[in-house]
Amino acid sequence: MSKLSNLNNVKQKVSLFNVPYFSSINAVAFKKEHSIELIKNVVRPFKGKILVIRSSAFDEDTLNFSYAGEYESIIGVPSNDYSRVEEAIDKVIASYEKKRALSLDDEVILQVMAQNTSMSGVIFTHDLNTGAPYYVVNYDDQSGLTDTVTSGEGEFANRSIYIYRKSINQLRSERFIKLLQAVQELEGIMENQFLDIEFAIGKDLTIYLLQVREMTTQPNWNRATTKRIDTMLQGVKALLIERFKKINSVYGDTTLLGQMPDWNPVEMIGRVPRALATSLYQTLITDYAWSSARESMGYAVPTGQPLLITLAGQPFIDTRLSFHSFLPDTIPPAIAEKLVNHWLNKLKESPDLHDKVEFDIAITTFSFDINDKMKLLIEDALTDSEKEKFKQAHLKQTRGLITGKGVGSLTKALDSIKKLKARQDNLNSSELPTTISSIFTIVSDCIHYGTIPFSILARHGFIAKTILLSLAYLGIITKDEVNQFQGTIQTVASDLVDDMYSLQLGKLTNTEFMSQYGHLRPGTYDITSSRYDQMGDISSGIMPAHQKGKIEQFQFSQKQTKQINRLLEDNGFNDFRADDLLNYMREAIIGREYGKFVFTRSVSDLLEIIANFAEENRLSRNEISHVPLHSILEVFKGSSEYSIEDRLRDVSELEKEKHQTSVAIRLPQLITDQAGVYIIPFQTSHPNFITHKVITAQCLILSSEVGRTGLSLKDKVILIEGADPGYDWIFSQKIAGLITKYGGANSHMAIRCAEFAIPAAIGCGELYFSQLIRSNRVHLDCSSGLLTPLV
Repeated sequence: MSKLSNLNNVKQKVSLFNVPYFSSINAVAFKKEHSIELIKNVVRPFKGKILVIRSSAFDEDTLNFSYAGEYESIIGVPSNDYSRVEEAIDKVIASYEKKRALSLDDEVILQVMAQNTSMSGVIFTHDLNTGAPYYVVNYDDQSGLTDTVTSGEGEFANRSIYIYRKSINQLRSERFIKLLQAVQELEGIMENQFLDIEFAIGKDLTIYLLQVREMTTQPNWNRATTKRIDTMLQGVKALLIERFKKINSVYGDTTLLGQMPDWNPVEMIGRVPRALATSLYQTLITDYAWSSARESMGYAVPTGQPLLITLAGQPFIDTRLSFHSFLPDTIPPAIAEKLVNHWLNKLKESPDLHDKVEFDIAITTFSFDINDKMKLLIEDALTDSEKEKFKQAHLKQTRGLITGKGVGSLTKALDSIKKLKARQDNLNSSELPTTISSIFTIVSDCIHYGTIPFSILARHGFIAKTILLSLAYLGIITKDEVNQFQGTIQTVASDLVDDMYSLQLGKLTNTEFMSQYGHLRPGTYDITSSRYDQMGDISSGIMPAHQKGKIEQFQFSQKQTKQINRLLEDNGFNDFRADDLLNYMREAIIGREYGKFVFTRSVSDLLEIIANFAEENRLSRNEISHVPLHSILEVFKGSSEYSIEDRLRDVSELEKEKHQTSVAIRLPQLITDQAGVYIIPFQTSHPNFITHKVITAQCLILSSEVGRTGLSLKDKVILIEGADPGYDWIFSQKIAGLITKYGGANSHMAIRCAEFAIPAAIGCGELYFSQLIRSNRVHLDCSSGLLTPLV
């Protein structure tokens, strides 16, 4: 049925929707007669009101194709302006003819335009991609226009909320309650629960129905998956009830669960990772290593608590544990309790800061602007004397860390990384082990010599960045000088780019190059993602970006040196001068990236051993990707009457089924209460902009499955989901810019882009990213903080 027939069918039957008055004109008839008299007759009933003139083509809303947005719609046409009405109708008909010859069934709808609207948008009564039982509302409640969502234009077109179909009674917003009630009535009238509805809401909460069509993606849905969602969500709710309770020996009355705070797992393993990737990330980092590292640095540690939990197969960080572990261990418990509760409340009030908690929510280290930060981030949660104790605790801890004293020092962490590198070199000198039992050793080495010291290095990286920004805040250095400093730091990524160029010129052999970088893969924890040494020609199209020895190191001026030395003396940094601070910041950033580079080699080797083991037992990489690490190791912990193949395949099939359900389930990026399981708003994310450059360029989307062979990235803005180090190869070509869906202000790719002076928007969020991947070009204005998808 067409738009016209759908509206005619429901206009007299609905009581909760208001269908603005409309009429139609046949496209063929209009083309044939095309007279002012005809137009006058059509518009007379509208009595001078403003119109929307939209398409109703015969092929627009069929069972198989909607062609939504294929044809023109013209808004804001005065019905008494006959020439503009005629021009608008002509444009709609011309959009038909651009695609095909006119049909006798092609119509053009003229409809009164809803005025004084407070919200407009589109509702899908099931998830468009999976068929999951959600009302998906894409809306604009800012501009007052009725076409921003359908056109995809404007900064307000990317708000969205998912409402589980069985849970509209949990809605608290009157406008959404009224809207969903009207939608449910419409479903009953049309005897169809699979609808695509265009709506508007007046300031008086009148609900307008503008268009309705049947959804056309149903053949792609897995019905069995959607039936399992309710059971899985019940399990999520049950776990949340426990998780939100007070925990002994952990500061904070309750918690918030986020996908991007602290270790930002979504950036590294994705929104819905497979079982092997999740289990590796937990085993190597978030079960134990994270807290061990922070304890060695003098932070308070919630003993025995895993930082990451999974909800419906999706990874979430317990922010209560994060905030607890960002406090020096010398802070009195009463102060610590107040701070954790205060920061949890701040995050709940500002959920858009979920990926910036270490800069914009909590204070995790001493910096020279700490007094002003306490006013902003602590406010009146502490008394003045308590704030002073907090400040002194951080100052003492930070002094010890950056001057090189204690177990958690930069130097000792780098020494551990070097030990891991030596063990890796020794292991690889005689090829990778062929027995799965060797995983026990590699996992142990990776944790103790890799992820624990890397966690320490990562914290030093945050400390360095925070101190650097405090110097800019105080006006001692400029923002441009911050960028200059970061641009002169040559990390392992710079070495990679230089060596790729040398490989292209024949100065390095492929064997030499791969011995250093062959372990890298775009999906570090994804066994289905190819390593560099499994790709084709990796050196084609390389453009020289850095050249070793040609970068002049950033130095403070004499005036800056005096100012910084005075700050250091005033805060008790004895025998530690401005040049020492500059070296520390440089080494912390370089060390963080090198530590990640080394430990990911162990992760990559683990995945290859597992893949070889799977192949020996007639399992593919795809199949073994659904098997958690503990299930793989279990075959060496106990015998069974079943073969290894049968045991692992059974697990794989079960986990694959769970994963399919997990993909269909929507959860918010920050869960603040149990209602978040069923009512899921997606906030507009604020990207972390790198450099001050302005560019407009063509987009190119990359995924972890994309190989290097023959792919030219030159002069393109690259779109990737996460800031994974396996994508470092993109910097070997002269890309115009970078946009990531996930990533924080100090994430891997943020550092890379600062290093190479590449304009970037890191962590633009799910909604914005979904718009960008449908665009051919993008305008990126880092100086103004603007990101605009273009046709």
